[in-house]
Amino acid sequence: MNQEQTYLLGEQAVVLDLNCARLDDAQQNRLFALHRHLQQLEVGSDIVVGKTSITLVLRNPIHCNTWQERLLTLWQELSATDFHPTTHTIPVIYGKEAGPDLLPLAAQLDLSPRDIVELHSTPIYQVKFLGFLPGFAYLGTVPQQLQVARLDSPRTQVPAGSVAIAEDLSAIYPSTSPGGWRLLGHSSTRLFDAQAHSPCLLQPGDNVKFVPQKEGLC
Repeated sequence: MNQEQTYLLGEQAVVLDLNCARLDDAQQNRLFALHRHLQQLEVGSDIVVGKTSITLVLRNPIHCNTWQERLLTLWQELSATDFHPTTHTIPVIYGKEAGPDLLPLAAQLDLSPRDIVELHSTPIYQVKFLGFLPGFAYLGTVPQQLQVARLDSPRTQVPAGSVAIAEDLSAIYPSTSPGGWRLLGHSSTRLFDAQAHSPCLLQPGDNVKFVPQKEGLC
């Protein structure tokens, strides 16, 4: 039995809620296919992918009721194979001043610093959703050996470009901000440009591959 439903959010947005705690890979890629399809239709001023939902903010609120039905129809018509992700290669300087939590984390997990770098840089991560800051992408999935909680006391300032982990997710801070994730390294890749046609480099469903640089621990 299908559990998904749509509902109106305010006067201009329609939400498709899949009503489950977690999506499997096929459902996740199907949601990304819907996001990409809505982008191509250019009917929304914003499209927000959540963990198990997608919100379409319409340019013209008069079409809300129509889209409440159409969004559900599109979800039922699309499949995981309709989604073809973009892959981004992200250079990372691991450790030293760029990654102040790498050495303490290695000691905590009884691993060498090189083990940490290898474990973090081996997977191809997927952008699960965006949030927290403009351009901040939540990337999954961190290898189980590296899955640790956030810091007990968040930093008041995390430099832009910091590559970090928290629990089963990794991320790159697009701008300087407070944060409690463990900092493993730094990347010079620009993730957010407010003047660009598509301000966020990383989009839901994109793949990310971290590449260790010789300036760090590699």
